[in-house]
Amino acid sequence: MTMALSDLSDLPGSSDLLTRVLREQQTLRTPVALFSDEFDSQSVRDRFTHLIPLSKPNPGEQYAFQVNLDACTGCKACVAACHSLNGLDEDESWRDIGLLVGTRKQPYLQTVTTACHHCEDPACSNGCPVLAYDKDPVTGIVRHLDDQCIGCSYCILKCPYDVPKFNLKRGIVRKCDMCQGRLAEGEAPACVQACPNEAIKIQVVKRSEVPDRGQIIPGAHDSSYTRPTTAYVSSKPVPETAKPADSSRLDLDHGHPPLAWMLVLTQMSAGGFLGAALAPLSLNEAALTSSAALLFGLTGIALSVFHLGQPLKAWRAFLGWRKSWLSREIITFGALPVCGIVIAVAWWHGDLLMLKLAIGGSALAALGAVACSVMVYADTRRPFWSPAMTGGKFFGTTFLLGASLCAVVWSWGSVYVLPWAMTLTVVLRWMVSIWELSRYRQALADESCAWHKSARILQKHHARHIEWRGVLLIMTGLVIPVVIAAGAPPPWMLTSSLLLTFTSQLIERHYFFTACHGPKMPGN
Repeated sequence: MTMALSDLSDLPGSSDLLTRVLREQQTLRTPVALFSDEFDSQSVRDRFTHLIPLSKPNPGEQYAFQVNLDACTGCKACVAACHSLNGLDEDESWRDIGLLVGTRKQPYLQTVTTACHHCEDPACSNGCPVLAYDKDPVTGIVRHLDDQCIGCSYCILKCPYDVPKFNLKRGIVRKCDMCQGRLAEGEAPACVQACPNEAIKIQVVKRSEVPDRGQIIPGAHDSSYTRPTTAYVSSKPVPETAKPADSSRLDLDHGHPPLAWMLVLTQMSAGGFLGAALAPLSLNEAALTSSAALLFGLTGIALSVFHLGQPLKAWRAFLGWRKSWLSREIITFGALPVCGIVIAVAWWHGDLLMLKLAIGGSALAALGAVACSVMVYADTRRPFWSPAMTGGKFFGTTFLLGASLCAVVWSWGSVYVLPWAMTLTVVLRWMVSIWELSRYRQALADESCAWHKSARILQKHHARHIEWRGVLLIMTGLVIPVVIAAGAPPPWMLTSSLLLTFTSQLIERHYFFTACHGPKMPGN
């Protein structure tokens, strides 16, 4: 039975009782306030001194995470604390929890907490075209500079541990910084403080002793790439057969549609410039062919800007040219507008020699840009994007679509060299298609193949796309012989052949991104 405060006034001594109750209410300490007072006390603060270094690293040393697998229960207190204290968005997380499992013959079950490994040679920093990453020279913490980021997401592709996360709301990438502000004040990072079992700690390691081979945890990328500093310790060895519980999932990766269009268009442009430089064309014919190649190249470059989260900052993408292949690709493609101006000037003055030199320079710049495009993806060390695979696809597209583009332009101008271009198109079309199909079949059948999982993703999610490419190949194969036999075919027939070939290559470039799979940390 309860009694209202107003009823107390009718009881003997009610005024004293009411005064006492109101006084107690004014001085009442909530559980949150009591915990805050206790947390600020020296006794509680001492709990974390053994989990963080008490002094800054010496020269040649840096901070690093150490995770005790025996103490980790997967409670996700570290995830919640990181999210709360760093003010992350609702769907954003800088720390993840994964699971390692064994086999029937060798059972094993272990939860794993992962975050940024603050690598000795961080791939995210090496690949960033705008220098939006900084490795602190004293602490070794790899920091992301949000105000520098243009949201190109290349660091996401470069990092083999899936650490940087794209924030759609802000249009930039963000990542763990080991709560460097708290460490600077002698306080433990959020994840360290939150773990009830003290499974996470910060230690000082010598950079020269950071492992440069092997894996920090089963399922992770080989440490030779970035030399991650996180150490996972356990009183019982992790079985060699252990693997991430989600390792058999065949999920699609991001498609990056603007990049897919950009790659196909710029490679067609490079092939067009090459054809214009090699073919014996008149002044007007060479100018027209190179103009078509330039138009498609600039269109591809313009479309790539839509891939950025901060497109207005795209002009800064050349800053990382010393280390980033993406910056080098952008610089070489940036030469095309200059070459276009020289081509226009040469045509205006009627100077065929100058025009040929300008077109040749454009072809070299465009082919150099394609080579940089190959390295942009090969440098991520993902098996599906190996130099041989990526180079074969990109240069195959360059020669194939370049020959097809030249054939279309020349057909509208009634140029005599048309049969040569069409024969080259037939040979290239079948060679590229047969090579791609044979590599896919081989990877699908061979479980030891580095990109066997990508082949399975193709089989599960892109079987219809592969069938459509086969149909387009057959249609192109039917059109081109008719074109060659006709001698002087109508331009629309060649244009149809180009559209079929372009569509086929665009489909391939779509699953070039979505089927790519690389080693990731458990749970990422």
